[in-house]
Amino acid sequence: MADNYAWIIHNDRNAAVVDPGDAEPVRRFLHRTGLTLSHVLVTHHHEDHCGGAEELKRVYGCPIMGPQDFRLPFVDDPVGDGDVRSILSEKLEITATPGHTRSHIIFHVPNLRALFTGDTLLCGGCGRIFEGTAADMLQSLIKCVGFEDLTSVYCGHEYTEENLLFATTVEPDNKDVWRRLADVKFLQRRNLPTVPSTIAVEGATNPFLRTGSVNLRKTLKMETASGIDVFAELRSRKDRF
Repeated sequence: MADNYAWIIHNDRNAAVVDPGDAEPVRRFLHRTGLTLSHVLVTHHHEDHCGGAEELKRVYGCPIMGPQDFRLPFVDDPVGDGDVRSILSEKLEITATPGHTRSHIIFHVPNLRALFTGDTLLCGGCGRIFEGTAADMLQSLIKCVGFEDLTSVYCGHEYTEENLLFATTVEPDNKDVWRRLADVKFLQRRNLPTVPSTIAVEGATNPFLRTGSVNLRKTLKMETASGIDVFAELRSRKDRF
């Protein structure tokens, strides 16, 4: 799981972890920083996002929050679309984003301008559609970009360079994509993360959010197609990329 991200939210005393695919890196981080784990948050049932959750619960005695799904029997606090919770004295908003999986959710911490998107919105791309439809995933992505432009996007994987390379094939005249790709290559050569992004950056460079782009539609030869059909074609091409 070398390309996976687990994210820590903390207040200098207590911490919550989002999508711990492996417990050990989280344990090392907590030991090094002296933070106490108070919550585990899970966006969906895939092992690379929740594989460490039960062990962390066992070691630290903290509850697990996640979607209501029989494949997540260890979740203590099942949440769904529109639910609101409080963690570390911060408001936490939950939004359902089916498509990658049918029960996928994302977490928004408004005061921190932070959006934890799992495998729905990825930097420069989106997750594969395993349990939903193209229409489901497109609608879920539309929900993601409904947050304010300065919101930081904390996704689940380091796929940004590959995603942007794909973006250059479907929107080759988008100068923002090429500039971002150059920045990402610079970071990757130094083994530095390319995540988080922002909603504004994604809107300008992520082809899955740009189904209305005239140039993108021209490249696909889908000038008059529906947004769903354009999205489905993009996802099909990316799956083969």
